[in-house]
Amino acid sequence: MYLPPKHHVPALEDPIAYYYIPGFRSFFIKRLQMCLDLLPPGRINSLLDVGCGTGIIIPELSRRVGEVWAIDSQLQERSLLGLLRQEQVTAHVAAADLMQLPFRPDRFDAVLLISVLEHIADLAGAVREIIRVTRPGGVVVAGFPTKNALTDKLLGPSTGFHVSTHRQILDSLQTSLTGFRTVHFPPFVPRDYSLYVACRGTKPR
Repeated sequence: MYLPPKHHVPALEDPIAYYYIPGFRSFFIKRLQMCLDLLPPGRINSLLDVGCGTGIIIPELSRRVGEVWAIDSQLQERSLLGLLRQEQVTAHVAAADLMQLPFRPDRFDAVLLISVLEHIADLAGAVREIIRVTRPGGVVVAGFPTKNALTDKLLGPSTGFHVSTHRQILDSLQTSLTGFRTVHFPPFVPRDYSLYVACRGTKPR
């Protein structure tokens, strides 16, 4: 996948530096790639990137998607627009809350959430909004860290910001989506002992 040069990416609270540090880089890029690989093949007409952060994945999305919308509840619009301008890509950006998405029903062909849902306590409410704005037959792709002793140790104090576990997230999404599929990293260990999970499901027609 394409990653913008570091000097194009605004330095916000995202762990942006890790994408450019050897050793850490491979894992942080891997979690993005896992989610991208679950998107439908070919050109996607419209996609909503929820929790876009610095927008580091938007240039890659613009290569695959006709219309990209990127939202974040703490959007730094000037910095994000600067990234898009330097990368010469077009996307719609807005400050918005996942619990009250400012879009009509059935708006998007795909909804993407990377490292978002672990921060949400009201998963049922979040999933309702995600499903509402996804068109029938459209896909939802989400990625999130697993909750286990290893990730607790690796993440340290930041686990306090993770109010929902991977099992809770998977259970919430599976109730509303069909054709559900999961992948995890590293793939040679059981999912509950892995580091990161990504999943994909389809909104029923």
